[in-house]
Amino acid sequence: MLGFMESKGERELLAIVFTDAVGSSSQTALDEDKSLSMLMADLDSIRNEAAARGGSVLKNTGDGLLISFKSAVDAIECALSIQKAFQGRPKGQGFQHKIGVHIGDVIKKDGDIYGAGVNTASRLVDQCAPGGICLSSTLYELTKQKSEIGQLKLKDFLLQNTEPPILAYRSFGEDSAGKEQTIQKGQEKPVARKKSHLVVAGVSLLLVAGLTAVFFQKMELTESSSDDGKLYGFEYRPGSAGGLKSTPNGAPILWTLGNNTDVNLELRWYDLEGRPKVSDNLNLELSRLGPGREFHGKTYQGHAFALFDAESQNMLGSFRFISGKRLNLVAEKENGQVTLGPKYLQKAKSGDAIAQACLAYAFWSGEIGVPQNNQAAAYWAKKSFDQGNSLGICVYAALTDAGAGVPQNSALALEYWKRGVDAGEPWAFSRVGEKYLWGRGGLSKDYQAAVPLLQQAVEKGQHLAMVNLGRCFENGWGVGIDLIKARDLYQKALGSDDPNVGKDARERLDEVQKQISEANAKETAQKEPVRPPNSK
Repeated sequence: MLGFMESKGERELLAIVFTDAVGSSSQTALDEDKSLSMLMADLDSIRNEAAARGGSVLKNTGDGLLISFKSAVDAIECALSIQKAFQGRPKGQGFQHKIGVHIGDVIKKDGDIYGAGVNTASRLVDQCAPGGICLSSTLYELTKQKSEIGQLKLKDFLLQNTEPPILAYRSFGEDSAGKEQTIQKGQEKPVARKKSHLVVAGVSLLLVAGLTAVFFQKMELTESSSDDGKLYGFEYRPGSAGGLKSTPNGAPILWTLGNNTDVNLELRWYDLEGRPKVSDNLNLELSRLGPGREFHGKTYQGHAFALFDAESQNMLGSFRFISGKRLNLVAEKENGQVTLGPKYLQKAKSGDAIAQACLAYAFWSGEIGVPQNNQAAAYWAKKSFDQGNSLGICVYAALTDAGAGVPQNSALALEYWKRGVDAGEPWAFSRVGEKYLWGRGGLSKDYQAAVPLLQQAVEKGQHLAMVNLGRCFENGWGVGIDLIKARDLYQKALGSDDPNVGKDARERLDEVQKQISEANAKETAQKEPVRPPNSK
């Protein structure tokens, strides 16, 4: 085993900083002596700053340095200090530099480091603007409360070429201040948006949404994008379309369609031969869907539908179901055109924190309106979280707890759950109480702390809390044993929509009822008078 470790190197969690001088190669070709002199002076400045903060320079890459830090705060503060110093000097006295910062598991061997963490830091450098910084969200979450980085206003774009994709942050740099850009398909393309950044000492950062390429494009394009189906469970195309027909039945889908327009809609299903069905459709109510109405039905993957204006009989758009179990669709008007999207999407895109939280929860569940997608859940949860919405905080906490769509971090998740408790979110009371009850998520078992949290969650209708509080009364954890209260709590928990909670409640209820029956039988036996044996 020792020989294996020596050949493979040792693993260690480190903060990694990559730097890269912009345009040094081209400048060297024009004036080698001057360019090399400036580059060496810049790299010496970076070395000095890193050394002052406990960093170790591991490699000179020619145009930059690879530096490791044991402290994430020291790493990001070093990067900020370097860029401030370079931006404060007269133009022409040195190169602009790009800096990537990440924290991750690396392999140390022969004075160098390797591994996915190093590769991620290198890719972050590639996304930087001259004079800018890119950092992963893992590092950001660890440093935002302890570093100047947490004071900066953030927005989002996509970092690609990582598996799985990660959340990260990017600065505008010196030459792109006020020019927001996004990354799509490995290329940088300007995207027109409002200027909404905050410059702190010459550096402002931009959030990178660590989602799949498909998902990020969805946030930038319209619902008619051909990639919609991969995220929302259906493809919608506005306007008239020919050749519509369903494909052979796939998995069943329960769905709703709400009409949030001022148009009387007519919905037609196209069979396997491409014949539109209205009058002989088993769901006759589909033929007309007036404003404010909502349809509930069942369809199958591969089935095709079209929306018509019931008055003019013009086709407004068509769509095909391709994935999901339960989908909630909403027809809305946008720029005079009828569009179709998942429930909450339009409000979420407009910045509604509650809608963002609801959409995040729907993506996480995969059972209440959209197909399951952790990356999409993390994206919308972070949006809501950043606005301080209590449900958004809890969804993001749950994702962080599970490592679903974001890096797993129990300590950070606990911090988020406690913020949810402070905001009065019922879900948070239940989860923190559960952690105290079972000693999870970095907490030691503490029944006295668990019980009041669970009681508040029960008062707010949390079924899982009912089961957990029932366990407390059943076993005397933090309260006196009271089987009747335990029974009543388990009975209430049977109303949960979560089958796992319902199953736990049923099992505990059966056990408690058995204990109550045995106790009653024993009590009855003790009360019966003792009769002497019959004698002749």
